[in-house]
Amino acid sequence: EALANAREREARGYRFSFDMLGEAALTAADARRYATAYEGAIHAIGTAARGAGIYAGPGIAIKLSALHPRYTRSQRDRVMSELLPRVESLALLARRYDIGFNIDTEEADRLDLSLDVLAALAADPSLAGWDGLGFVVQTYQKRARPLVDWIVALARGITPMRAPPGR
Repeated sequence: EALANAREREARGYRFSFDMLGEAALTAADARRYATAYEGAIHAIGTAARGAGIYAGPGIAIKLSALHPRYTRSQRDRVMSELLPRVESLALLARRYDIGFNIDTEEADRLDLSLDVLAALAADPSLAGWDGLGFVVQTYQKRARPLVDWIVALARGITPMRAPPGR
């Protein structure tokens, strides 16, 4: 439905990143359902994009908390071992369709963990050379500018000298 609603505006030059609202995994079963839903959405968006590419076509924004029921910094090791393969799989699917794949910013206290996932994906050889990986930044936070600088350095393949503010 969202893809159909966007067609008229896309014809006028608008670009969309589709976001599934309201998701938050409370159980492992919830996380599996959201992963399946994201996969279906990537197939639908990728098909609708018709090869337009990451800049001219639509993309998707995902919430990491939808893909793991314990998405908190205190569970970092568990999250990285269990969540990262799911996110990588979704990113690879988006890459096959050549659509944008954005990690949505969530609560400020989850930013560090989200950046750990982003850094791991940026270093993933199976995603090398693909410009479709993105990160949504909450620009109202005081740390937004240094955070953007950190993400740009990461994107350029430069190991950021220090963690962004707040870490």
